[in-house]
Amino acid sequence: AGLFVDAGVGPVIANYGLEGLRFLQPVKPGDTIQARLTCQQKTVKRQRSAEERATGVVQWAVDVTNQHQEVVAVYSILTLVARREADFPTDIT
Repeated sequence: AGLFVDAGVGPVIANYGLEGLRFLQPVKPGDTIQARLTCQQKTVKRQRSAEERATGVVQWAVDVTNQHQEVVAVYSILTLVARREADFPTDIT
């Protein structure tokens, strides 16, 4: 998560799950890695009370590459995020 979330900035409340992690190539000492995230889905979480913070879940496809632009890992991550009413015009779960 440290590759793509700044804990002090933005709407991310928590990492909510990680699925389908596959390591495709080894990462060796001295390698440099980058993570590229692509939004796959946004889902509104129903508020249980008016006082509860409005949240949603964003599912991201993640590709981790090394300094040679080779994909070394892939996975899907879910993040729990704060939302505004207009942020998530999708299905309610």
